[in-house]
Amino acid sequence: MGIEISKDGKRSSGLKDLNQFLLLLVLVFVVMHYAQDFLIPVAISGLVAMMLVPVCRVLERWNIHRGIAAGICVLITLLVILGVVYILINEVIGLSKGIAVIGNRLNLLLESTYNFILEHFQYPIDKQREYLQKQISGLSESSAKYVGGIFVSILGGLAKLLIMTTYTVLFLIYRSRIKRFVLMLVVRYSGRKDLEEAKTVVEKITGVASSYLSGVFLVVLILSIVYTIGLFIIGVENALFFGLLAALINIIPYIGSVGGAIIVVIYTLITRDTLTTPIVVAVFFTAIQQIDSYFLTPKITGGMVQLSPLFTIMALLLGAMVWGLAGMIMFIPLLGVLKVIFDHVEELKPYGYLIGDK
Repeated sequence: MGIEISKDGKRSSGLKDLNQFLLLLVLVFVVMHYAQDFLIPVAISGLVAMMLVPVCRVLERWNIHRGIAAGICVLITLLVILGVVYILINEVIGLSKGIAVIGNRLNLLLESTYNFILEHFQYPIDKQREYLQKQISGLSESSAKYVGGIFVSILGGLAKLLIMTTYTVLFLIYRSRIKRFVLMLVVRYSGRKDLEEAKTVVEKITGVASSYLSGVFLVVLILSIVYTIGLFIIGVENALFFGLLAALINIIPYIGSVGGAIIVVIYTLITRDTLTTPIVVAVFFTAIQQIDSYFLTPKITGGMVQLSPLFTIMALLLGAMVWGLAGMIMFIPLLGVLKVIFDHVEELKPYGYLIGDK
């Protein structure tokens, strides 16, 4: 009888622990969702700061003050981002010059659609145009209402950029204090026996985040060059714009590579009279994506965050639910950081094994 009671006690204790864990997990994601305006800038700044730590250390070895070194690193990063934005804006202005051609092509497609519907469904063209006009009018009214909202969003984005810049500089300046804080917590709750292990974990977390993000941006740079040159050879107008756009969208794992290709294929379908160019573009993107998936990304970033495809996709979907587009991009390196922690904490090693690729 005593044994049975002991088993029941263990079961109830295990069930209680599981319930507490699930409740904590739900609470964490609820807080992350509702506090995203605060947490997203902090998370982005923390990851960018980890990426810039190696550069900052090099500058500090040259006897540059830590604060000045942090400012230089962040300033260079901002200049690179603003340079990419400037190129994209210039290319969009150039793209807008071809709007008349796109409009004419859309009109031809629309007329073909009208005739197809009339021929197969006997629905008069006048009625079709009237219905389409109503939809466009409603869309125009809705768009006008959102113009002010777009302006406010731009101002809000600039304010967040300023906040993230400040966060990143401060994270780089106070990174030693943050590291000591983590080690003090380890000593407080686990004792000094785990101190060396904690130091290793902190260094690995910084190294994984830094290497992964640097690798992602290196892949984006390589793809930008390859896409631009390829589209230019194929004869696609504004090749630089579409090459940059497709490479930047590629930051989102799995989904981004397909999305960038679809945008260019649709553009060529609209602007070209034949299907030859869209087909060539589709084949070109498919070939590059295969090279990227099986060689480029695994060699550059695959060794940094060894996550299984299953949990990578789950992280993408969960990130979209919690933080939207920012979550889709950031939850992969965050999950990689968690895996490092799981792999070095005895009680959590099964979870590291579960989400890992090896």
